[in-house]
Amino acid sequence: MRILITGAGGMLGKELAVLLPSANEVLPLGHSECDITVESQVERMFREWRPDLVVNCAACADVDGCELDSERAFAVNATGAGHVARAAERLASRLFHISTDYVFDGQKRTPYTETDPPHPINAYGQSKWEGEKQVLERNGRSTAHLVIRTSWLFGIHRPSFVEKVMAEAQSQTELQAVTDQIASPTWTFHLAQKIAELAGKPATGILHVVNGGECSRYEMAQAIVEILGRPVTIKPIAWPQLNRPAKRPAYSVLDCRRLVQLGLSPLPHWKQALEEHLRFRHRVTMMAQKI
Repeated sequence: MRILITGAGGMLGKELAVLLPSANEVLPLGHSECDITVESQVERMFREWRPDLVVNCAACADVDGCELDSERAFAVNATGAGHVARAAERLASRLFHISTDYVFDGQKRTPYTETDPPHPINAYGQSKWEGEKQVLERNGRSTAHLVIRTSWLFGIHRPSFVEKVMAEAQSQTELQAVTDQIASPTWTFHLAQKIAELAGKPATGILHVVNGGECSRYEMAQAIVEILGRPVTIKPIAWPQLNRPAKRPAYSVLDCRRLVQLGLSPLPHWKQALEEHLRFRHRVTMMAQKI
């Protein structure tokens, strides 16, 4: 299978570029190789490569940055997604488009399903929802596009909330983390594995893929320092105390039952994923020190 990855310089894109080549021919494209906001670049790469499957990981994902520059957010997350979807449609290529739990407003207190209506409360979520719509509008007889929503990614290839807590825990004895944001932290390694499995399934439409369980940022920070064995106190605070530009949904846990209905196993619990990630990160660090 010929697989093209857009946004291959990001956290998930890099994970896929490492994991997918087995038994596949993979072309990972970062922003410098293919700017998805420029339709001619997208069309050229698709014509030259003629992929069977496209995984669009390209995104403007800085939530506060999107709020401050919504024009850029919509150019990448909405218009750019449309460019990728149209190019895939013309070549009858299948498209997996990566999206987010932030398309929801967080007013529910039970996990969101794929059929729940989106109602984003920040520019990032709004732009990602517009991108979803452009992708799904291109579903047809010759295409089988799939929007994959996920949340709170962490992984080895880019800094995330995990690395932020790790860095602060090295120099401080007390950290702050919010209690009023709840979702499902998701390890990019597990997500990439599931995306590889989905390549062999006839899934279309929308699919939620996150690690099991749910937690607040406060609970996640506590788990990080406990696993690391750091004598650090986590102080609970409320999101408004941080005075950030963009609102966040208070509860954006995603229901993954459709994944099981497709015959795929659910991802492990987020805490297990976090432990595996931190062990792997430690091994990588130790190996680098020996070189």
